[in-house]
Amino acid sequence: MERPITLFFLILLLVSAATWLASSTAKNYAAGSLVKFGTAEFNDSIGAAREREVYHLIAERSIIAFFSYPIVLLSAIGFLKTTRRTFKQDGWLLMSALLFFLFIPVELYCFWLDWKLVELNYWGNWPLEELRKAMIHRLTALAGLPFIAQLCYFTIPFILVVKPFKQSPPNEE
Repeated sequence: MERPITLFFLILLLVSAATWLASSTAKNYAAGSLVKFGTAEFNDSIGAAREREVYHLIAERSIIAFFSYPIVLLSAIGFLKTTRRTFKQDGWLLMSALLFFLFIPVELYCFWLDWKLVELNYWGNWPLEELRKAMIHRLTALAGLPFIAQLCYFTIPFILVVKPFKQSPPNEE
């Protein structure tokens, strides 16, 4: 049985991770609607007003991610510090932690790029060309590493359900 502080960190982690992943997924989906499938070329059939709406949606979702990701990070650290589980006996916990913590630099860099989109959207009346430049820079950042990170984040719940590499405690004689 886990301690109350560990359960608090776990609940905080689950709620904030769901919020963060939902906002990140919505942001990526909206960004995908701006470009032609499989390319970094803008879709010509989208009007200027609709394109500005999509940038506004991306900026809103980015702000949600800005607030929820630090909570996810701190609650994950708090959970790992206070849990009675060990990485040696619960390999699934180690796998999940590695998949999450490995991509912290990628997320921070993407947040910096998202912040540029938020600035362009909320401060000043910037032309669409500036927003497009920032969006292309965000979509092509790190040669697809943000997409790989997203796939890893969606792998973590699967690992938590299946729990591979779980060892039974040694028998005491």
